[in-house]
Amino acid sequence: MLQALKARASVRALQWLGRDRMDYLASNTMTVLNRAVNDFLWTYELKAVVTAVHDEAPGVKTFTLMPNQHWKGMQAGQYVEVTVDVDCQSLTRCYSPTVLPGGGISITVKRAGLGEVSGWMHDWLKPGGVVGLSQAQGCFRYRGQDKLLFLCAGSGITPCHAMIAERLASGDAVDMQLHARFASAKDVIFADSLRGWKERLSVDIALSRETAEGFSAPLTIENFEARYPDFRDRDIYLCGPAGFMESMVLLLTELGYNLGRLHTERFTLAGVESVGTIDFQSAPPEIRFNHLNTTVQLTADDAGLTLLEAARRHGVPVESGCCKGMCGSCKLTLKEGKVSGNALGQAVYLCTSYPDSAKVVLDA
Repeated sequence: MLQALKARASVRALQWLGRDRMDYLASNTMTVLNRAVNDFLWTYELKAVVTAVHDEAPGVKTFTLMPNQHWKGMQAGQYVEVTVDVDCQSLTRCYSPTVLPGGGISITVKRAGLGEVSGWMHDWLKPGGVVGLSQAQGCFRYRGQDKLLFLCAGSGITPCHAMIAERLASGDAVDMQLHARFASAKDVIFADSLRGWKERLSVDIALSRETAEGFSAPLTIENFEARYPDFRDRDIYLCGPAGFMESMVLLLTELGYNLGRLHTERFTLAGVESVGTIDFQSAPPEIRFNHLNTTVQLTADDAGLTLLEAARRHGVPVESGCCKGMCGSCKLTLKEGKVSGNALGQAVYLCTSYPDSAKVVLDA
């Protein structure tokens, strides 16, 4: 009861004062007593309080959060790191929020089998609970294009849903199409939104484990072009489980799509199976960054370094973010050569990829 009352008071203070004034007030009255009374507002850390929880689908819950005064905002499609304490251990997972009116955000969490964090959130995180939060990260966001195609599966719909909702609310004349795949009809996430959107954009919901009236079959090389005849004219946003994303990249590659217009986001850390087969002692590779007009000749000392680490070691100013192969900040396009590790089609995530040929050419 006390926790819920304190949470409501904190939310009202943020909405009444605004984050800038709340930050000014808290930073100038940061006493031990104030921190003991309300460590959600009297803190130097970014946190969020849960204001509501509702069931989205079986095994899927949406948590409405109000970040404290340290929140800097976000663009739809980006992700945040959420930290919770489970059995006296701080654990962090990434989720893609939806921006809400009034300064709040919501995250949609699918219970992941034996997942420690998702299971704890489903069982124990209630209104009034507080979680740690990071600032928004990632390059998976709208960039002003006129024609878009969203391809997503499972919980991969969350960043796509956020971007579509933002575009529809803005009133911009953007031509959007959405293909969302779920295992069965009961697993559809954001079902109400998807039904409501059908009057404003092309929405195609596919089922992979059953057939049902009103739903489509999954995309294949045989039916893709018939469903989306102008896909080559669209920027494509792709998000979902690794197997789904890899199959879509192979399909798009076979159909001759320009993968430079493909935007991707991952929700799990990229597994890196190999650091490459190049002999750095006898023939270290050369890395060319076309967009920076820079060529780097690696040395034996660069053996075992990721492309991002090697670039930094040689003073190449490449952009980076999470350094975990998730946010896409360091993603470049492979123009020539071969890499090992974390690549999706021609998209190379520098932080978790390694050179695997005598010459590697990358471009933005």
